[in-house]
Amino acid sequence: MDESKILKCIWLNCVCEHSPKLIHDCVSHIGTAEEIYNGNFDERKLKNILGYRFSECKKKDLKSAEEIYGYCNRNNIRIIHISEPDYPILLKNTDVPPQILYMKGDNLNLNDYLTLSVVGTRRCNKDSVKFTKKLCFNLAREGIIVVSGMAIGLDAAAHSGALEAGQKTIAVLAGGVDTIYPPQNENLYYEILNNGIIISERPPEDLGGAEYYQERNRIISGLSYGTVIVEGHIRSGTSITANYAQEYDRDVFAVPGRPTDYNSYVPNSLLKVGAIVTTSAEDILSEYNDRFADLMDNGLDCIGSAVRLNNLDGIDEDEYEITKIEKEKTKKENRNQIQIGSVIKGKQPAVIEPYKKPDFKDFDNSEQRILEYLYKCIEPAHIDEIMRNTGMRSSEVSSTILILQMKGAVSQHAGNLYSLSI
Repeated sequence: MDESKILKCIWLNCVCEHSPKLIHDCVSHIGTAEEIYNGNFDERKLKNILGYRFSECKKKDLKSAEEIYGYCNRNNIRIIHISEPDYPILLKNTDVPPQILYMKGDNLNLNDYLTLSVVGTRRCNKDSVKFTKKLCFNLAREGIIVVSGMAIGLDAAAHSGALEAGQKTIAVLAGGVDTIYPPQNENLYYEILNNGIIISERPPEDLGGAEYYQERNRIISGLSYGTVIVEGHIRSGTSITANYAQEYDRDVFAVPGRPTDYNSYVPNSLLKVGAIVTTSAEDILSEYNDRFADLMDNGLDCIGSAVRLNNLDGIDEDEYEITKIEKEKTKKENRNQIQIGSVIKGKQPAVIEPYKKPDFKDFDNSEQRILEYLYKCIEPAHIDEIMRNTGMRSSEVSSTILILQMKGAVSQHAGNLYSLSI
């Protein structure tokens, strides 16, 4: 890709403060980043889109873009423009595709593989983690590339299961590809870096944050032929990811849960309106073995020679063969045995009803600032993120959160994470 074209695209992203919607509006209604930089646009129309950012656009200052571009070159970070042939075609065919993607890790063309996102809540139990790891292990051994968000909980379990199978996996981050978040997943980050791809639409060194999870989740769904929902409550990012999968007309799989379980809300709601019941990898493989045989074969070529089973409780090591010949044999047998038509086609689940915003009028100004931020986050936010995004001092945030907890408006979770409880 022409360096000048990439620089102009990064420049427009910087002008738009990396807002996916603003960038998309500029490109859709005005023209390419190059055209905008060269002044080939309706000034009034662009000003209406950019607002106060229009003055920055008029400066045509490439300094920030050049710094990002240089940093990427020095740190082995790929920049893929939406016009390039190896830009993920599935993502390109979504409503608001990123104009550029930053990638670190393997140099894979994702268009050659069957990608499947597996997502779930951060607040999960040991059984859910075990199930997710085993599910992704089995899928990965059949040539499926697992996509998730590298969050603690079930996202991490999904990546770990794929890596245990010797397969590559894709992590989509809310911050830059070189920003390890959450810090608890540092080891997992480097494992994925060594045997997979880290992807983000945000520039390197960007800290990201909970407010960007929704933007990140649209990419997770957009990269994937289907999405598996393991667990998720009404306020979780899992429900957002499921909604994006439905909007993009992708397959939706859901793991049934007990009706009384808080985290069963999303998968059980999806199952009521037509999601594919998923209790094992075979439920997914029976959908994909014939439809995507070539892509799955390509995925088989990605599997490493060693399979690490030490962390997969309950999986019988003798059940798996690690040679290429045995893998191909098993795959062909599976294709011959599947039953066609066992699942009703063409019935897409309805979008999950969004969580209604609570009324914060009875809280004081400091309390409202924290509550408004937590409402936008959709997932628990770290106390450092709350301070950074509300502009409040550490002592003020801590004392206000304590009061909000006493009022029953905020819940605390492990790792200094907080969420709304109203």
